[in-house]
Amino acid sequence: MDSDPERPAAPPRTLLVVARGDVAEERPLGDLAALLADPDARLWIDLQNTGEAGFDALAPALTFHPMAVEDCVSDINHPKVDDYRDYLYLALHSARWDDVSQEPVIKEIDVLIGKNYLVTYHEEETRGIERARALLARRGDLLMRGPDHLLYYILDVMVDNYMPIIDTIHGNLDELEERVLRHPDREVLADILRLKRGLAALRRVVGPQRDTILAMTRDEFASIRPEIRPYLRDIFDRMARISDMLDSFRDELATMLDIYVSQVSNQLNEVMKVLTAITVIIVPVTLIASIYGMNVSYPGVNTVVGFWWSAGLMGATALGMWLYFRSRKWL
Repeated sequence: MDSDPERPAAPPRTLLVVARGDVAEERPLGDLAALLADPDARLWIDLQNTGEAGFDALAPALTFHPMAVEDCVSDINHPKVDDYRDYLYLALHSARWDDVSQEPVIKEIDVLIGKNYLVTYHEEETRGIERARALLARRGDLLMRGPDHLLYYILDVMVDNYMPIIDTIHGNLDELEERVLRHPDREVLADILRLKRGLAALRRVVGPQRDTILAMTRDEFASIRPEIRPYLRDIFDRMARISDMLDSFRDELATMLDIYVSQVSNQLNEVMKVLTAITVIIVPVTLIASIYGMNVSYPGVNTVVGFWWSAGLMGATALGMWLYFRSRKWL
């Protein structure tokens, strides 16, 4: 799922932050052309739910390829990186776990990074963007050290936010395992399939995002400076561990489904075993009753003693068969 249905759409907002030295401040969008011409300025432009109008407002000071703009304003649903020579386009995804639906709430963040500017676009509020904005108010050097350094910080927060999801999934797996072994019913099966679907949705994002970050660690893109690549490799290592853990969780869920099927099959076998034993025990009792029901003379016929003798014979036969089944551990 690509959005959070419980939250209303974020209001449109355009944020322009410029850093000089250790000071970062918000400036009106009308100063964009002059700030881009300043070689000592580093810019961050955050567009929140503005659509194409937000990019139109940046022109003519800052223009982007129509395909890059289209990718920003539409949900492409998978991470990727495109090199437009003068700038780099990135599609990234943050996530949080919805405990009710047992699925991830995935939010797309689009990034355009040039030599002295960073443009981010998102339709909903995201923790990485908000934390970067709050930190810039105290530490302007976060942006002054370069747009790629600010991008690293946003990625760092984004990856950190994946870890609570991993912990939640791990806890849900432990709980489901206990329920499968203790009382496997249809509700447990539904929860397993729901978690499996949510895990698959998360893996579809984490795997490509890991590869996207890996591409940024190579000497391929001019917008990413060599001194930033070791930090990005650290991000990649953490994403790789998250991806490996998700693969492990997928295998655990597959094993859990097998255990569920085995448990249900065992329960069915127990029920069938009891029913079969009951049927086998009743058959000789029915046979005795059928023989005597044919008016066959037997000791004590037409007397009370005879009735109790025949009833005792049937009871003894049933008890004997039950004891035999118990001795063979069939019951």
